[in-house]
Amino acid sequence: METGDSLIVHSDRNSLQRVLLEGNITNTTISKPREYPADNLAIKFNAGGTITLRAFFDYANDYEVTVATQSSNSNLQHANSTYYISQGSFELDITVFVNESNAPTQVPTLSPSESFLSWMSKFGEAFPFWVKALYLVLGIQFFTVGGLWIRRQTARKEEGPQPLDYGDKAFLWIDLAYKFLLVSFLAIILIMGGELLGLFILRFMFLVSLDLLSLWDLFVVGFAAGALIIVYLARFTLERAFDLKPIEDE
Repeated sequence: METGDSLIVHSDRNSLQRVLLEGNITNTTISKPREYPADNLAIKFNAGGTITLRAFFDYANDYEVTVATQSSNSNLQHANSTYYISQGSFELDITVFVNESNAPTQVPTLSPSESFLSWMSKFGEAFPFWVKALYLVLGIQFFTVGGLWIRRQTARKEEGPQPLDYGDKAFLWIDLAYKFLLVSFLAIILIMGGELLGLFILRFMFLVSLDLLSLWDLFVVGFAAGALIIVYLARFTLERAFDLKPIEDE
């Protein structure tokens, strides 16, 4: 952005809870809300530098967050990004590089590995802690026990007339990943559905209203289902195309 430009963060609900700013904020004009929660925040950059904005949102129902820019030469706002949140908390991190007027834009470049790690860290922030813990615990259990079982079966087959080749081993690992994702998906559905059912019973049968942290997250369900479908299709393709089958214990 150039000096004189403005950054506007707007929500269609009063979902903005707090804002943190870092960098050269002495030369900025900030239109902060008088009280929180709020729905709008505007920052005008009067000098060059780097500004990091962290905005925290939370709302009980679905809401929308829009990031817009306004040039110093125009009163028109241009929406750059729009985020749709089903419900709950959302953190928006924005780094703004402000150049002096008529100065060339200098945005630091990242190496491919740094870009990948940055993307992974931001992608992981989309998952609640309990989902990460669930995948970690089940992943350790499945791949530790399953890896030992595959190693034992490989050693047993090596002594027979038909040892396992690379295709057989690849299918066994994909089958193991499929079972891990299937159990994880079912566990997520049971945990989310169990909370909804428990709250329903308490509210409509015992007239007890509890304000608990909602575990329902449509993105988590969609990710779990998508990952399960992808691995299942890979397993199905290997099974149909190469006639590979899981090994049954004798």
